[in-house]
Amino acid sequence: MKKTILVLAAAALVSGAHAEGYQVNNFSARQAGMANVGTAMKLGSESIYFNPAAAVFQGSKFDISLGATGILSSVTASNLPDANNGYKSTLSEKSNNKMSTPLHMYINYKPSDRWAVGVGFYTPNGSSMNWGDNWSGAHLIQSINLAAYTAQPTLSFKIYDRLSIGIGAMITWGNFDLARAMLPVGAGNQTLVAGLNTVNAMLPQLGPAAGLTQEQIAQYQAMAQAGSAYFADNLQDRAIVSAKLEGNANVALGINAGILWDVTDEWSIGMSWRSRMDMKVDRGTAALNYASEQAQSYLAFLNTLLQTAGQSPAIPALDQGTFHTQLPLPTTVTWGVSYRPNAKWQMGVDLQWIGWSAYKDLNVAFNEEELGIDDIYSVKNYSNTLSARFGAEYNATKWLTARAGIYYDESPVDSNYLNPETPSMTKISYTLGASLRLARCMALDLAYCYVSTADPERTGSYPLYDYASGDLASVFTRNYKLHAHVLSFGMRFNF
Repeated sequence: MKKTILVLAAAALVSGAHAEGYQVNNFSARQAGMANVGTAMKLGSESIYFNPAAAVFQGSKFDISLGATGILSSVTASNLPDANNGYKSTLSEKSNNKMSTPLHMYINYKPSDRWAVGVGFYTPNGSSMNWGDNWSGAHLIQSINLAAYTAQPTLSFKIYDRLSIGIGAMITWGNFDLARAMLPVGAGNQTLVAGLNTVNAMLPQLGPAAGLTQEQIAQYQAMAQAGSAYFADNLQDRAIVSAKLEGNANVALGINAGILWDVTDEWSIGMSWRSRMDMKVDRGTAALNYASEQAQSYLAFLNTLLQTAGQSPAIPALDQGTFHTQLPLPTTVTWGVSYRPNAKWQMGVDLQWIGWSAYKDLNVAFNEEELGIDDIYSVKNYSNTLSARFGAEYNATKWLTARAGIYYDESPVDSNYLNPETPSMTKISYTLGASLRLARCMALDLAYCYVSTADPERTGSYPLYDYASGDLASVFTRNYKLHAHVLSFGMRFNF
């Protein structure tokens, strides 16, 4: 029983420490309408993100772009049909996610025809997931909010009229908060009942050795019986105790570099490279939240009984310590082609490689050795992925430009390690957008994206291993469905 509680507590910290989550693909309201292509396009200040080499091609001395995106996602998890439920799914649970709101801002200055300098701010990684406190997978995740932020000073230079290079320094930081039940809903009661009964039966032998009088032993046994009855009769549909975890990542440094070649007036090709960054958390913290005062009291008593028996406490003192860990934000390489058949049309294709194989495992270590909690090692074995994007825009009038696109993103997560914390799926997304020229130097950008899974649903399992022995303890398996609505808006200024 003690080992079960420890492994669940430790696993909560593992999940809270990493920010794999969702790779945000919203860095420009204008390009969001074109499926976020842009590596081979001349986008003014927005090229600071898409390809720093293209920023020098802007047509004005100053170019400014700013905007925000609202991402509202929904995930459904259903149990698998089998003989026990008549081959029909009898449990379907839906997340209730709050809206994620990544931001972007770019400023680019071109003092001469040969070079430009600028700075960008954007949100490269982030997610929000809320399954509720008492759903069937609460021991894996209740809620999580992740965000990474990047500031990028950038320099771009024309080698000659049709060829340019650019480089930017990515300065990235982030934070997270996560809540997770330390025992499965329902099954946790059975675990605690068994634990209280076991230790209670041992008290007549252990009590005298621990210096307890017969009266104290009788009091302890009465309390253990009351606790056992309480957990047997109450909280069957609630998480008994949850860990709320929070952490801030140190600043990480990386490089965003690119090259752009205007092959002809109609065709351009480009490539950008974003280096891997390691996000480190030095002092993550945790708090414990109990379903009731009685549950807290009986769990404290259970800890006392275990210590009397010379064993470690059932609920580790997570709220008395801090932990450290690190995870990679992977390398990305993007190749792009753009085509301008005439003054009204422009089309682009991007192919992006994402080095998710850098995320092989995760180790969480506790800073306070006196707490007696061992390091937690978790295998991830992510795979490298490809993302393909196509977008087109049409200049309908001097004041209106219309856009559309489609993109495909592979999932890096093996189905045998699919966690409802980040139910990663291969996605197909469809986009629409428009720009309204409000004045000669000002434009309003709007875009909408619908995100769906490539398959109607994805079956995934997540293994839980015994903390001490390393043996497989249980497997959480569900069918997942996902969709999201994404709305972006922005303003651009050039003068």
